[in-house]
Amino acid sequence: MSKGKSPMENQLEKIFKHTRAGSYGTRARYEHSCRNFVRYLGKHFKMKNLRNLQDKHQVSYIQYRQSQGMAAKTIKNDLVAIRYMHDLVSRAKHELSDNEGLKKKYAVVLEKTPAIKGDRAWTQEEYNQMQQLATEMAQKGGAGAATAKDAQDVMQLARTMGLRVTEAVAMKRSQAEQALRTGVYQVRGEAKNGKWREVPLSKAGKDLLQQRLRKTSRGQRLFIRPQEQTHEAVNRVEKFNSHHRHKVETTEGMIQRTWTKDGSTHVNELTIHGLRYGYVQDRVQEERDKGFSLEQAAARVTREVGHERIDVIRVYLGKGENEDEE
Repeated sequence: MSKGKSPMENQLEKIFKHTRAGSYGTRARYEHSCRNFVRYLGKHFKMKNLRNLQDKHQVSYIQYRQSQGMAAKTIKNDLVAIRYMHDLVSRAKHELSDNEGLKKKYAVVLEKTPAIKGDRAWTQEEYNQMQQLATEMAQKGGAGAATAKDAQDVMQLARTMGLRVTEAVAMKRSQAEQALRTGVYQVRGEAKNGKWREVPLSKAGKDLLQQRLRKTSRGQRLFIRPQEQTHEAVNRVEKFNSHHRHKVETTEGMIQRTWTKDGSTHVNELTIHGLRYGYVQDRVQEERDKGFSLEQAAARVTREVGHERIDVIRVYLGKGENEDEE
């Protein structure tokens, strides 16, 4: 048994080590989802063998993910991965229901989540104010000081390098060291859908990583505390933002994030993901300033932020797929 890993995690690794079903990227994505699921089972059900997996475990995990605010699409992807793994478990004791079966037997609801419309980017003033607020709270000390500093740094990585919140929070010391050596940060297994990618290390990112490394031991992660799970650290950071964002909202920003549908007006709230919008908008403009068209600029930026379709970039720009380019 590998040091520090539960029996089920070792079973999981063995399964994915020997399977060749699906592409490498798909297997990596499924393994990442299943690892989170297995850790959840170990913590909440004290399970030790994947052969004992039942519908009740699926249902509990769905409810847990929904309580985290996860989109229905994300949860459905998790379930696909779990069932893929279960199909490879030798002599499994129970069959797992599909989504329709879970709906009929346990009243599980996995409706489609409507896409967020309109712009979600922060204004520079809003970002600067949040950074200042976090700095002041970190300097005051007390119970929330460490989280304030974590939130400040994660937001900076989202705004200046386009990292997703989980990608930033899960950063390992070894990844930070490599980025400082090469000038390029490599997003690895923590990436959405398991897609590895390389991101230019920003000046702000470089300074931040140098400071963090002084306080991070070898083999550790920059933002995750001892005995803390990745999702728990992510939750801390996101809660900080949700508790304080109303203090930094500006009229200009709210107008920018306002959109209408069917005669109803909506305003997108400030989220950490919205900082990624600002990063994408800046990067696209940089490429357009070099003389590239919107489509060409989007094609250059899309892989940098972990996507493969240029129409996704139009979403980050606050444009609908059928809107004309200005």
